[in-house]
Amino acid sequence: MTRTDSGAPTDSCARSASGALAGLPAGARVVIRLPNGRELADVLLACFDLRLVAVPLHPRTTDRAVAGIAERVSAAALVDLRGLHRTGLPDVRTAPDDLAFIMFTSGSTGPQKGVMLSRRAVLGNAAKTAALHGLTPERPHGTCLPLYHCNALIMSLLGTHLTGAPLTLQAASDPAVLDPAVFDPAGYFAALDAAGARTASIVPALLADLLEAGPDWPDGLEYLITAAAPLTSDLARRFHRRYGPRLRQGYGLTEAVNFSFTMPRLDDADFRDQYLEHTPPVGVPLPETELRLESGEVWIRTPDLMTGYWQDSRTTAAAITDDGWLRTGDLAELRDGLLVLRGRAGERINRGGEKHYPLDIEHGWREAGLSGRFAAVAVDEPTLGQDIGLVVTEQPVSAVRELYERAPLRPAAIQFGGFLATPTGKPRRTAMSRGLAVRRLAPARYERLLRHAAATAHDLLHTGAEHPGLRSLAAWASPGDRAPRASGEVVFGALDFMREHWHDEGDEGDEDGGELSRAKARWHRTLLAEWPLAAHAELTADVAARHGFEGPPVPLGTEARFGDGSLLVLPHGPAAGGPVWPLGPLLSFLNGSAGDGGTDRWTWLARLRDRGFPATGCSVLRAGRHDLGGVLWARQPDSGPNERAGATG
Repeated sequence: MTRTDSGAPTDSCARSASGALAGLPAGARVVIRLPNGRELADVLLACFDLRLVAVPLHPRTTDRAVAGIAERVSAAALVDLRGLHRTGLPDVRTAPDDLAFIMFTSGSTGPQKGVMLSRRAVLGNAAKTAALHGLTPERPHGTCLPLYHCNALIMSLLGTHLTGAPLTLQAASDPAVLDPAVFDPAGYFAALDAAGARTASIVPALLADLLEAGPDWPDGLEYLITAAAPLTSDLARRFHRRYGPRLRQGYGLTEAVNFSFTMPRLDDADFRDQYLEHTPPVGVPLPETELRLESGEVWIRTPDLMTGYWQDSRTTAAAITDDGWLRTGDLAELRDGLLVLRGRAGERINRGGEKHYPLDIEHGWREAGLSGRFAAVAVDEPTLGQDIGLVVTEQPVSAVRELYERAPLRPAAIQFGGFLATPTGKPRRTAMSRGLAVRRLAPARYERLLRHAAATAHDLLHTGAEHPGLRSLAAWASPGDRAPRASGEVVFGALDFMREHWHDEGDEGDEDGGELSRAKARWHRTLLAEWPLAAHAELTADVAARHGFEGPPVPLGTEARFGDGSLLVLPHGPAAGGPVWPLGPLLSFLNGSAGDGGTDRWTWLARLRDRGFPATGCSVLRAGRHDLGGVLWARQPDSGPNERAGATG
């Protein structure tokens, strides 16, 4: 832990860098790649005081990426652990007047964009947030967040710099390693206690670690400020159970200089109502900040607005209207005058015209009993447009199965492992959805099949036929029900063939196995390539393609490996004892199998996880309320895409 204030740099490298920075002309860009801590703080403040344009980067940014960004901004210098280095790059891209920082986005949803923040904007936001939280020389502040992110840079570093409030930082344990600080919850609270901090910052991802450790609350600390990623009711409930209502959530974007909304302090009753009983809100606008909800999207107008994206006027124009409104891309609503986020506009799930917000879905799943870290994501579906996917982390298969069977909104695709998040803990939903695929069949068409199969089963039972699936299937038939055969529907013909030949024994004297056996084999081969069984092969091909592989169709009941075994897929029907399946007795009649597709998805998912696959999942085939089985898959580390598949079963 390091305690710093707004004084001059004390580290030898920082002193050297600051001295060299003084020789640069105002407006020159300086790319900074340093671990979080006092040295980074000193260099950032030196740049600000010298009117240089700081471009702070993540300490793990590669040399190649650093060089690319330095060239993009025509940087005059680079500061890293070795000190300051002149780049020798010509200043061919002059910075706008009054520019203080260029903050490059993570690039998780596209190429990195350089957000230009002016001195006026950052000073305005830092002053407002400092006043909001009472930062003064007598009221120290602390942060465990990295100063190369906007939250800690503006509110914590500049806010304390402006007001003279002491700042407690959590620094990297080994400054020689280009790595973010490893969060030490007990150490953070101990340092806040020693410094007499009245306020301190955190993000939900670190808040979860804090609650796991559960250190004693620092005596002078009034509350924690959380932002940068959504706070769930589950996490707020755990916090309240341990520490009470001493938490304030905020919301903002780098494009609007950190905070634009902050929750007021709440008493215990209001905290329970707003944070625990509902999706936690992010508060009310800061002074001079205007809110507008445009078709559910948050628009913000504030003097604390970016100048634009570096050398990208087209993207700037798409983000900011002519009259100064920032289109945030975040969806929200107002509840009791407080802003409640509902997710990203690009992440809203449009399932056949039904709009679902990921945060609402996740809230419902938590209410249904699912715990831990997980994410609801949009999955492309040819008929509905999109369906709902679930990506989980450490949850057991049994817990996910219970959710699937109980929750009002059931995920159509489920992935164990491969949870992706930004450094601040925001789920990278779009990235996680890329490997997921799902299919739905037309419910009316499938209902016709079910009725025809049920009527067939009813007729066969009256002739003395015996099969475990016939009786449950016949229960779906109405008295006298006989669904008409649809033109071109091969599966109806197969059911009629079964009704006609169920009691036939075949010709055992035929050296080829009998005409009936050959007919059964032909029907079986045909069915695998026709609706509805062909949907399993189509879904398998989509799953494989989304993982970067191509190969021949994989029919129901066949296991295949793609990419030299790096991707295993297995199409399957509903498990025995599960939902009624009209094709169970038919497949049993045609090829002597159990007729259930051969696999119970939950048993196999548990086995695949036990075998150590880093990511496993299933895509469920459904027709309305009916479960048709689906496709299981398991992914090994990449061994090269676009290899052909080899069937093994």
